[in-house]
Amino acid sequence: MSSAVSVQDQVRPGECVDLFYYDGETSKKQCFPTTQNTKFIQQFQNNNGGSSVFTIPPNTGIQDVVCEFRVAGAASTGLTLNRSWGYALIKQVSFRYGGSSQFFLTGDQIFQNALRKQTSTASADQIAALGGTLATSSAGGISQVTNLLTSDQTAAIVLTLPHNVPSGVGKAHPFPTDLLTQQVQITVELLPLASIVSVAAGGGASNPYTVYAAGLTNAQFVVQQVALNNMGDSLARRVDMAVNAYAFPCEFVQQVQRIPVANSASSQSLVLTGFRSGEVKAIHCWLTRAADTTPLASGATGVYNPFNWQLPLAIQMTYAGDIYARYDYASSPLWNLINGNKAPFVNLTYLTTGTPTTVAAQASQWVELPFAQTMVDEDAHYVLSHGKPITNGIVNIDLTTPTAQADWTLNVSYIYNSTLLMSQGTCDYVF
Repeated sequence: MSSAVSVQDQVRPGECVDLFYYDGETSKKQCFPTTQNTKFIQQFQNNNGGSSVFTIPPNTGIQDVVCEFRVAGAASTGLTLNRSWGYALIKQVSFRYGGSSQFFLTGDQIFQNALRKQTSTASADQIAALGGTLATSSAGGISQVTNLLTSDQTAAIVLTLPHNVPSGVGKAHPFPTDLLTQQVQITVELLPLASIVSVAAGGGASNPYTVYAAGLTNAQFVVQQVALNNMGDSLARRVDMAVNAYAFPCEFVQQVQRIPVANSASSQSLVLTGFRSGEVKAIHCWLTRAADTTPLASGATGVYNPFNWQLPLAIQMTYAGDIYARYDYASSPLWNLINGNKAPFVNLTYLTTGTPTTVAAQASQWVELPFAQTMVDEDAHYVLSHGKPITNGIVNIDLTTPTAQADWTLNVSYIYNSTLLMSQGTCDYVF
C-alpha cells in the first residue's frame, strides 16, 4: 500500500523515481563492452626545444594525452627549476582531428586548462605538483626544497585538448577515431630546457646552457585509449556514416591573446578583439609581468616564474555597452567559487633574485568572466549551456593592476561552445 500523497507531491512537477529499490530509472548499464589502455607511447623527436609530431591512427577511442619528462641529475650550483616546470617547457601545442582545421594552444593555456578542469583545489594542487617538483642544485639559503637538481627529476603533464576532460568526475566519452579515415595529429613544441632554469645572482652559479646542453634525458608522449571489445559494435559498422553524422560535444579554447597594460595605478580600459563567429561561454584572463616570464639568456642570472599569475584589483567586462561581469575589491575568486566548484587559483612557488635565489609561496590566480549560465556537474561537458554570440564585435575590459608597473601583460583565453562533427571519414568543428 503506497503512502499518502503530500502537498509537495501535488504542487511540484517531476518524474517519480524509486530511491529505495534500484530499477530501470535508477540503474544504467554499458551497452558496448570496452577496455582501456595506455600502451600508445611515442618518444619525442626533439628533447631540447623544437617540435615533435605525434600521429594517432584511426582505429580506437582516445581520451587523455600525457607528456612525461625526465631530467638527469648533473653537478651544478645555483640553478633552480620552479614547481610545475613540465608545463613551463611547453611553448605551444597544435592539434588536428582527422581532416579538421588545425588550432594552437600555448603552454600557459595548457596548464590553466588542466587546473580549471579539476574538481577541487586539492586536485588542482596535485596537478601542479605532478607537473614537476621545485628543485635546486644549491640548497643553502633556499627554503622548502627537498629534491636537488643533482638527482634525477621527473614531470608528468596532461594536455587538455577539446576532446578530453582530465578528471574521473565528468570524464568525457572517448573521441571515436574509428569514424575517421585520417589520423589525429598532435604537435608539441618545447622550449630548450636551459631556458626555463633560474640562475642565482652572485658568483659561482653554473650556466644552465652548458649543464643542460643536451636537454631532457627522456621525453615521451602517452595516450589513454578505449577499445571496443567487439569491433562489430563500432558505429561505422552499425550506421552508414556516408549519409549520417556523429556529433561529439566539446569545448573550444581560442589561442591566447596577450595585451600590454599601461603603467598606471588607476583603472584602465582594454579592447578585446579577434573573436570568431560562435557562442562565447566565458573569457578567462590572468596578469603577468615580463620580469617573470622572460627566459634567461646564456650566462645571465635571474629568475623565471612563468606561472606567477596575478589577480586584478578590480575588473569589469562589457559587451555592446552592457555589463556582464563586474568584480570590485579583488572579489572575483569568491564569485568564481560560488559559480563553480573551487576558487580559481593554485599554490605554486615564486623565485626571487638573491644570493642564492630564494623561494616564497605564491598563489597563481586567474579570473573567469562568464557569459553562459553556470553549469558545473558530471554532465556539464555534454549539456549545451548557451553563451554569447559575438560576431565581428569587441569586448571591453576595465581593470586595475595590483601595482603600477611598466611590464604588465593581460593574457586572455576565449572559451566557446563547439561540436566536432564526424561524417564520411572526416571531421571538423561546428561553432
